[in-house]
Formats: sequence, structure tokens, C-alpha cells
Amino acid sequence: MSESNQAQTGFRFGVVKIIRKAREQRRLVNIILALAGISIILFYTTCRESCTYSQGSFAGIDLKYLGITYMGSIILFNLLRRDTLNLLLLVFGMGAEIYLIGYQIRNGVYCPYCLMFAAVVVLLFTFNFEKSKKALIAAFLILGFFLLFVWFRGTLTPSYAAETIMPFFGKGKIEVRLYTDYFCEPCASIEPKLEPMISELVGKNVITIAFIDTPLHKQSSLYIRYFLYILNEERNFNRALLARKILFEAAHRNITEKEKIEALLRERNVKFKPSDPAPTFDIFSRYLAEDGVASTPTLVIRQDGGKKKFCGASDVLKAIEGMEVSPN
Repeated sequence: MSESNQAQTGFRFGVVKIIRKAREQRRLVNIILALAGISIILFYTTCRESCTYSQGSFAGIDLKYLGITYMGSIILFNLLRRDTLNLLLLVFGMGAEIYLIGYQIRNGVYCPYCLMFAAVVVLLFTFNFEKSKKALIAAFLILGFFLLFVWFRGTLTPSYAAETIMPFFGKGKIEVRLYTDYFCEPCASIEPKLEPMISELVGKNVITIAFIDTPLHKQSSLYIRYFLYILNEERNFNRALLARKILFEAAHRNITEKEKIEALLRERNVKFKPSDPAPTFDIFSRYLAEDGVASTPTLVIRQDGGKKKFCGASDVLKAIEGMEVSPN
């Protein structure tokens, strides 16, 4: 036997040995992977770099909560040594993930956290697969897929209610669209740095900017409405910046009632006038679809017939910093 063949044989033997040892500790590995799945969901909900818009529910229950419950059940079954129940739950999850991945492929929008969670499910399923239970596995795989097909409801692109509006500011030839959400922590973290840079670019007629409030979180639509109300009283760039500053502060304080928002505005001597921004609905919808916005903060720069998109706090800041500050 040649040295290369011996090396290959030794490598295969080593891999088999590792897999065999891992299977001997299968329940421990299952628990570790399930904890990894829970960690992915928690990171998805608390990530400070980018808020991803990928929402779905099964029978009216948010998939994030179902995912945590699902992985928690896997941990419980392994602690109780209920191997058959553990396998059936994993098979059901595989069927569900096949549907969810297909849903993302059909829509052409991908959630990295969803795909990482799916990878954990696939690893768990592969690690616990038993040939002797092929018929049962096939049945639960189909059941998982079918139930998601019937009861899953999801959206991969944000949508606006009729009360939203798009404010344009500046006279520059470079068109900039800034997609943010007041409850998005990455957006809030970069807002103090973005404001002076954007002000300089607008002041020197480098850019025309559109502030597009993107409703990713539960209370976002209420805040978007008051941003409109403030601009409806007096529409100019500085007022838009002031409105954003106050609303980001309100979101940080977790103010979720309109009476408290109005009290804060009166406290800051900021007037507002309710209005119906329904005519701008089509503009919001078209821009969201055109730019393929699925997370915040997102920055889209249109210049000389081309378009560049930057997602995440760091990339958005770098893109703004890299723009030339000079009159057109």
C-alpha cells in the first residue's frame, strides 16, 4: 500500500473513530447543538450590527418563540432519554425547514439566522438518523412539511401602512436612501455619528437623502406616524433630524403609547399636525421592493446610473464617511 493510500485510510479511520465516540455521547452532543440553536435565535433578537426583517408565524405563534420551544424540547427529551420522541421531533423539524428554505428561495430573500438555525436542525437530524425507522421518519418528515405549508404565514420584505411617508431633503445629484427603525439598536447607535456627516453632505449639495422609516418592530408604525406628523407641521431638513433624535430617544426609553409620545413632544416644544400620507404608500412599497431591503440600517446610494447597497451599522458608516464632501 502506498503512503498516500495509507494516509487516506488513516484519515477515514480517524473520522470514523471520532463519529463513533460522538455517537456514544449523542445526548450530550444533542444538548450542545440545541443550545447553539437557541443562541442563534437570541442573537437574532439582540444583534447590534443589523436588524434583519424576516418574520413568520405558525398557527399564529411567532417562529422565534417556537424555535426556542423546539430546541428546549430537544434538550428535555435528551435529559429524559426519550430517544424516539427526540428523533420524531427532529424529523418534524427537518420537514418544516425544507419548507422554510424553499420559501426563502422562492422569494429570493435569505435570512442568515434562519439558515444557521436550519443548519443546526440538519446536523441534529443527521446525527440521530436511524435506518430502522425509515417509515416513521418519512411520515413525520411529510407531516412537518405539510403543517408548515398549511399554517405558516411569513413576510421577508417590510410593508407600510397607509400612514407612512417618504421625506426627501437636499439638492445633490447623488441619491441616498437611508432605511432605519427607531427600535433598531444598531440604527440608534450610529445615528449621532450619521447626523453631522449627512448634514454636511446635504448642506454642500452633495446628496439628496430620503429618510425611510422601516417598520421592523411592533411599535415602529406608531413612531413613523409621529415622524410624519412633525414634518407635516413644518417640513425641512433640520426638523427631520430633530424628529429622528427625539423619536430614537423615546424608543430607547421604550415609550409605546401615543399619549406619552405626544407628552414628550410637547415637553420639547415640538409641534405636530396629524395628516393622511396615503398617497406616498406606493412610493414606499416600490422603493422597498426595488432595493430589496430586509434589514436595518441599510443605505442605498444611486449615482451615475449605478446603485450600491450597504447593510449593517459598520458598512453604513463607512459608506457615508467615504462620500466626497464637495459642492456639485
